Amino acid sequence: MPLTAAQRTLFFEDDAQMGIINRTVIQLQTEGLTAVEDLAEFDKETIEGMASNLRRPAGRIDDPNPGAAAGATIPTPPFAFGAKSQQRLIHATNLLRFYDTVGRAVTAANLQWTPVMKNFSAQWKALEDKKGGDEPDVPMISKALPIIKWTEAFRDYLHRIIGVRTIPLAYVIRPEATVPPIGAQAAGTPHSVQHEAIDAEMIARASHGHPLFREDNSSVYYKLEEATRATSYAASIKPYQRTKNGRDAWLALSNQYAGKDKWEAEIKRHEQLMHTRTWKGQSNFTLERFIAQHRNAFVSMQAAAEHVTYQTPNSHSRVGYLLDAIQCSDAGLQAAMANIKTDQTGLRNDFEASASFLLPYDPVQKKRNDHGTKRGPADISDATGEEAYNVSSFGTKKGNGSSGVPLRYHKKEEYDLLTKAQQRELREWRLNKSTRSTEGGKKGKLDTAKAIASAVDKKVNEKLKSLEKEKSTNEETDAYIASVVDKRLATASAGKKTVQVSDATATPTQVVSAPTLRSIIKRAKNNAGT
Repeated sequence: MPLTAAQRTLFFEDDAQMGIINRTVIQLQTEGLTAVEDLAEFDKETIEGMASNLRRPAGRIDDPNPGAAAGATIPTPPFAFGAKSQQRLIHATNLLRFYDTVGRAVTAANLQWTPVMKNFSAQWKALEDKKGGDEPDVPMISKALPIIKWTEAFRDYLHRIIGVRTIPLAYVIRPEATVPPIGAQAAGTPHSVQHEAIDAEMIARASHGHPLFREDNSSVYYKLEEATRATSYAASIKPYQRTKNGRDAWLALSNQYAGKDKWEAEIKRHEQLMHTRTWKGQSNFTLERFIAQHRNAFVSMQAAAEHVTYQTPNSHSRVGYLLDAIQCSDAGLQAAMANIKTDQTGLRNDFEASASFLLPYDPVQKKRNDHGTKRGPADISDATGEEAYNVSSFGTKKGNGSSGVPLRYHKKEEYDLLTKAQQRELREWRLNKSTRSTEGGKKGKLDTAKAIASAVDKKVNEKLKSLEKEKSTNEETDAYIASVVDKRLATASAGKKTVQVSDATATPTQVVSAPTLRSIIKRAKNNAGT
């Protein structure tokens, strides 16, 4: 029902509305704006053009000045049309087109500047900014994003892409092309109670019979083609290549690969995870990761429930499934689980709160915290920043050996300043540290490369002790080490893939690859303190 004459006058002339003076309102009729509903045919450019005409009107009028000669005329004076009135009228054109798009009748109540039109102008500006910004990348079907999950990602993606009608492209692929009668308008807003924003209402209600729908429909097709390119799914949209019918291409693809049977299977798979998979805390798989599996399964079931009739488990059931799945005898964890079971009004009915309560008692994570580095607890550096060492072997908490030598890596100039006893103790510590690192495997099955490295360490240190007893100079010691290194590297670089290690630097005779040999020589040199 059109607005009454009184309502029309209030809309244009009231200061709380458009605030346009009566003389200008009358002139607007010559510009084609005779009723409020006419604004749906205007836009920002036409309003600005109309404002320009009002500032410089054509024609002349009788000279109103006293004493003017009979028949004298003057140019028509400008019509007042303030910037605020002009801006509000532009917002009104967008609002009227929105109401036309969603099928809502125009009333005096839903044309109020405060709060309806102000609410609309803020939401509309956000849509226009998104339309003018950079588009996100099209989600691609891949192993990491299988097609059933891709359909959800692609639908979300189209909610972010604004089409030529300033409507998110998701309206092209909505389930039903036709729309039911519009619902009640939410108080103080331009949209309905059912839809909480203007973009959501346009997605649900924008007509597929609009002249610009074909443009948006084609855009959806091109994005589908990009997402399925070079995949086996491209054949499903091939029949729609000529017409560029994005809607039908989407329906064919989703019905074939993400139909109700696929969502039923998805629910069954995640139900099986929640009901049958157990966590015993006997491997490196943490409780946090296991809880994340339960959480992800529930989120996937929620997504599936949008496509098939399914009642997702409530929080009480989810907590029960998690507690039943934890079959670990750790005392601390069992006590935490008992607390949750007895807290019937709090944790027992809150999955996330229960998960947070359980995580500090995870025995796997505690074990990781205790032994998470390559060094054991006795090898951890102290607060002084000195290198760690084996407490049981050297009996001091300061990181120094019995000779007072800091048990850590020394640069050559530092090593040369040490006494013979300190150098010997440092070499023994390095040898012991190297030997400890080889004892983590199964009994009796040491790695060949580690065994050779240990043999080289031993022979080199024996030779160095011999040189020390003979009171050899540092130059002689360096010359020995250099001969070992040069000989081995020269042999390895001669193009041979394997080298015999059988002289004074290693026993027994074994074959080792050249890269491993380089590592052995480097370790031997380090153990010698250089």
